[in-house]
Amino acid sequence: MKEKDFKNWQQRRKQGALRFTFVQGLLCWGIPMFIVMTFVVNDAFNEQGIIQRAQVFIGAVVWSIGGCLFGAFLWFVTEQQYQKALQKQSDTEQST
Repeated sequence: MKEKDFKNWQQRRKQGALRFTFVQGLLCWGIPMFIVMTFVVNDAFNEQGIIQRAQVFIGAVVWSIGGCLFGAFLWFVTEQQYQKALQKQSDTEQST
């Protein structure tokens, strides 16, 4: 982990895992993916231009869960990298 990333993560991790997962996973990834995949890729409108509520509901549920899982995974991976970098710093300080 680079020094810049290390310091950035020190600040971001203060918000806690739950808030990070909500903001980064659901808001920053899940909702945009829901919009793109539901309305652009899968075209949630029928031939008459009427929105298909079931398709929108299913997309909202799937991408909300996916976004939360993505955010939790991102937290877990970044926290592991941070802990390794912290340990490496600690080892370096002890050896000098």
